[in-house]
Amino acid sequence: MNKVRFGNSLIEYSVVKSKRRKTSEIIVDKNGVMVRAPSSKPNSEIKKIVKEKSRWIYKKQLQFNAISQQKLSNKKYSEQYLKRRVRFYAKKIGVQPKKIVIKKLKSRWGSAKDNTIHFNSNLLSSPKDVIDYVIVHELCHLRIRNHSFRFWNLLGRFMPLYRNQKLWLEMHGSKIL
Repeated sequence: MNKVRFGNSLIEYSVVKSKRRKTSEIIVDKNGVMVRAPSSKPNSEIKKIVKEKSRWIYKKQLQFNAISQQKLSNKKYSEQYLKRRVRFYAKKIGVQPKKIVIKKLKSRWGSAKDNTIHFNSNLLSSPKDVIDYVIVHELCHLRIRNHSFRFWNLLGRFMPLYRNQKLWLEMHGSKIL
């Protein structure tokens, strides 16, 4: 990892050289700073370019840090929202989950097993009515473990228009799953 000083901060960057490249490029993203350069360009010149652009790089890094903090804050808010809605619907349905887990699931939006409900963290980027649908769906599984006619009737009692949210997930879910 290469380093350049900017004020009191250090800018760390990696270098990727290529024979096909004619010009140098600085990329600043959530993964850090990378310089793509022609293989013929000496490291001293690359370092000079990074020093010249250090103010711009530092500003970009600050922007990414701010965005990542904002996402974290939104994630906490979304998780609180989800848990509040679980309590709201659990009371209506007459069930009490032992535990609510929010984590990245590979292929589903939620699951209910042993009185514990798991929700896919990607669900939090869905519309609120879709989140509510998945919540009610999983809570209904605490009463009826399968997808029988009785299950869908129970779900429909608490969310009469659930088919709209189910359709939304079928149409858009693959983009956020």
